[in-house]
Amino acid sequence: MKLPTRLLIVAGLAGAVVGLTILLQPGPWRVSAQEPKAATISLTPAPGGGKADHQMFGGTPDRNFVNLIDTGLSPEFPKDPDDEKLRVLGSRIKWKQPLGSRSYGGPLVAGGKVLVGTNNENPRNKRDRKKPTDDNPDGPPEDKSILMCFEEKTGNFLWQMVHDKLPSGQVHDWPGIGLCSTPVIDGNRIYYVSNRCEVVCLDLNGFYDQNDGFQDEKYRDKTDGDVIWTYQMMDNLNVFPHNVAVCCPLLIGDLLFVVTANGVDENHLNIPSPEAPSFICLSKQSGRLLWKSNLPGRNIMHGQWSNPTYGVFGGKPTVIFPGGDGWLYGLEPETGKVIWKFDGNPKNAKYELGGKGTKSDFLGTPVVYKNKVYIGTGQDPEHLEGVGHFWCIDPAGKEGDISPELVTDNSKFPPPTKPNPNSGAIWHYGGNDTRPHSGRDYVFSRTMSTACIVDDVVYISELAGYVQALDANTGKKYWQWDTKSQIWGSCYYVDGKVLLGNEDGDLFIFRHEKQPEPIDEIAISSAAAVEAEKKAKADGKDEAEVRRVAREAYDEAKAQVREKVKAKYLLQQVGVGSPIRSTPVMANGTLYVMTETTLFAINPK
Repeated sequence: MKLPTRLLIVAGLAGAVVGLTILLQPGPWRVSAQEPKAATISLTPAPGGGKADHQMFGGTPDRNFVNLIDTGLSPEFPKDPDDEKLRVLGSRIKWKQPLGSRSYGGPLVAGGKVLVGTNNENPRNKRDRKKPTDDNPDGPPEDKSILMCFEEKTGNFLWQMVHDKLPSGQVHDWPGIGLCSTPVIDGNRIYYVSNRCEVVCLDLNGFYDQNDGFQDEKYRDKTDGDVIWTYQMMDNLNVFPHNVAVCCPLLIGDLLFVVTANGVDENHLNIPSPEAPSFICLSKQSGRLLWKSNLPGRNIMHGQWSNPTYGVFGGKPTVIFPGGDGWLYGLEPETGKVIWKFDGNPKNAKYELGGKGTKSDFLGTPVVYKNKVYIGTGQDPEHLEGVGHFWCIDPAGKEGDISPELVTDNSKFPPPTKPNPNSGAIWHYGGNDTRPHSGRDYVFSRTMSTACIVDDVVYISELAGYVQALDANTGKKYWQWDTKSQIWGSCYYVDGKVLLGNEDGDLFIFRHEKQPEPIDEIAISSAAAVEAEKKAKADGKDEAEVRRVAREAYDEAKAQVREKVKAKYLLQQVGVGSPIRSTPVMANGTLYVMTETTLFAINPK
């Protein structure tokens, strides 16, 4: 839908080519007392839903993957019939449904329905196939993106929203990637961002009740999605999404917040639309554009694939936007005016094409816990691991730049800095690991994950496969576990347990403790290596022998610590059979695990 607009207010921000545009229109278009307000933060329950419905990414607007309702989840799973040392889902499976070949969005559970985002490699409608071939008599699947809906109790397929791929190709819409956005469900309405860089509002019931809202859907079979409205960000705002639009929208009252995915071109050298907005606010009822912000303008490094979060700091409602420049921005929900900003990278960090640099942006989503913000830095997973930073920030009562340091001379690099008296940083975890004989280059590496925080314990995972438990108040490390494979999803807390999936298709279940015992694998192993090194030198060993002795001491201590962490915290490791690139969730007594190819509903025992 194309909306006529008049730009009346442009507020510039010092230090970057950025701006906020508030759209004022005559009559009902005007942002006024009659326009949607961020008055409440609770979502309307979907009709027919349960008290533990999971209606948005993170479950709530603070984006904290914590479920304090469901109980009774057993960590015991059946033995693998071919190897009794391994555990599988087996008889715990309530139902399962095949998906496409890549599945990233969801799962969500609301109103007796389960929604997931996938691709069309396993078409539900013959219409969505190409002409038959000798190799495929049914016809190869058309490349499309799919939002799929199942019945919560039985797993029966109900309907799907089918999105064609953009004709511009992989620069905007990567082949085969499917629907990456996890929707937000409010009452019987679904809001998400499609692969076509459009904000979409659907009817939760599909066409089963009637054709509501928009009447000219391209696909209108009984099992197709029912569109209420759409907002085209490329057409209306000149947004240039890099590779894919993925935002999981945030809904506060009647205000819908979306990161647009505006980014660089195919050569990663130019920003085609620096004046296009990276963050927008729409009316949930109509899709009207209420305000837009082109933060961070020409400072975008790559793509913008994180999600907004909501919090109240010092009594001030704030929507948090993770920018593609590595800065976190706090804005007024109803106007888009910047309240504060925070640099997630050290001032000497440098971005380099291909991921070799030390400066990152965000793929994980900010979490608000006890009026503080928690977030880690990361990059496109194709850039692999690199140095990362995890922050705890308190913006209460602060405005402007609340980064830990201020640059005193921009003409030099690395720039000279001074401490920021207005800093909102509470603690920092990460950077390079300089401890002697450390087995890792980084204290904390890049993350795609969103933190899970409960009882003042932070659980945060890294792309490199590690999950770490930290003190939410101080950043002190409690323990870590190496899952031995990449992690794209996030930790999820329920019933005294923390769940996490990885690329190898393993589901990990950890024991949560309110006061964990500190068992720092790296610190203990490093200390053991140093002592062994001292003894070897005192015994007159040559340099090569000293290194060997120190490495053996490190490895031995590490193995002992790993066994201790395993015995104390690892309750179970379950082989699911296919990469898990999403976050497991539990709703209304059922655990949902989505692999790239299958959605599993799992009984609690």
